[in-house]
Amino acid sequence: MPRIVRPAGGAAPIIAHVPHASTKIPPDVRAEIVLDDAALAEELLRLTDHFTDELFAGLTELGATLFVNDLSRFVFDPERFLDDSDEPMAPRGQGVVYWQGTRGQLLRVASTEVRERRVEERYRPYHAALDGLVAGRLAEAGECLVIDCHSFPTVPLPSEIDQSPDRPDICIGTDPAHTPEPLAIAMEEAFAAEGWRVKRDSPFAGTFVPGGYYGVDTRVHSVMIEVRRGLYMDEAGGVRLPEFREVSAAIVGAIAAALAST
Repeated sequence: MPRIVRPAGGAAPIIAHVPHASTKIPPDVRAEIVLDDAALAEELLRLTDHFTDELFAGLTELGATLFVNDLSRFVFDPERFLDDSDEPMAPRGQGVVYWQGTRGQLLRVASTEVRERRVEERYRPYHAALDGLVAGRLAEAGECLVIDCHSFPTVPLPSEIDQSPDRPDICIGTDPAHTPEPLAIAMEEAFAAEGWRVKRDSPFAGTFVPGGYYGVDTRVHSVMIEVRRGLYMDEAGGVRLPEFREVSAAIVGAIAAALAST
């Protein structure tokens, strides 16, 4: 199950979703993966949104509840569409269950049985828990904001759809139905005020909306915040930079400023 971190004070109708921070792979899932330990470690370095659970942890000071996936995306990816025909990354072998790595190399043998088991044991319970948390916020406040918390590499991975080398410091991801335009603008302006270069929906477009509400309930708002990893970590070594805490505080401050202005 996910790790839920509740605010110390009163809860605001805000959920910070952190789906890709973990490197944890249970032994039974590790046995499926055909890469040796060194190759798997290299893939984990590339694909994990390292330290994003810590980077966005200060959002609890704004009353947000953190909903953190404590398993690696190599176990399952909660932000992929369940139907592969809807998922842009499925043809690249990275749907709900990843069959291929960042270079198109075999990660595990594609198996309907493995996928169905992972969906029933991991994906559906995860989404049910998140939907329940959203339902509670809607009942209390009549609305809920999901902040979709990610990071991305400075150099595009071969498996990524957008291969442009012109990457911003911050990417704001939006959804036409679930991201109010004033919120998107406020986020862009707040992060730019921190001195960072900001783009909307580039190099990654969209934002995560819990499955039970996607396209159904526009009281659920969502915005994605993607942070370029070079701002806060050594991308080759996988360790935090000395300015990690400063960057984290600036991220939370920008989000707070954006929310205060909308």
